[in-house]
Amino acid sequence: MVVTELALLHLSSGLTIENDDLRSKLTHAKSVMQNYTNRTFYYLQQIEDPSYIYVVGEWDSLDQHKNHFIPGQENQAVLESLKDMVTVDWLLHIDTSHAKLPLPKTNTDKDKAQNGKLVWSIGRHFLKDGEKGSFQQTFNANEHYLQDFVTEGTVGGGWRVDKSNNVEEFVLLCPWTRVEQHSDFANTEGFAKYGQIREHIAGAEIKHARLVSI
Repeated sequence: MVVTELALLHLSSGLTIENDDLRSKLTHAKSVMQNYTNRTFYYLQQIEDPSYIYVVGEWDSLDQHKNHFIPGQENQAVLESLKDMVTVDWLLHIDTSHAKLPLPKTNTDKDKAQNGKLVWSIGRHFLKDGEKGSFQQTFNANEHYLQDFVTEGTVGGGWRVDKSNNVEEFVLLCPWTRVEQHSDFANTEGFAKYGQIREHIAGAEIKHARLVSI
């Protein structure tokens, strides 16, 4: 089963994404992952705290990434080269492909993203025990309110397959022109309907990010 990887890296204190050595090593890391998978990988920089960088990738399966690539010699060399520059805050995989996510696939999307005219919200929804089915039903019934408000593409997400502490987690990515467009959704009648998903979650973490040209 194809899975999407989502990882959060934290830059070491005082280091920025503009650092030439860091960018060179991240470029190499991306090349290693893309050559291994023959798939596209992305780096996104968090807006709320620019010292956080997301890695968005795609793998044939969780097994391919976890049990074959990660312990491999080439990846271990990449990790060694970056060990003083970044730490991995978390790493997860969701049960969907990049084709179903709002990632910049066309040249127009890439141009918008590189010009800072696209922002993605990355939402992690942590479900209450036994609420996965009810959440999915509520989300399916009201997703169109969110989609109707989004102007930059199709929202997309999936369920985490490598659950932490057996907690069900739903991850959702949405494309926006700016963070304020996302905030404006909360003032609509549609949000009142869409917001019913909150009845089924114990908590959520929602951040925003822009594409990094690496």
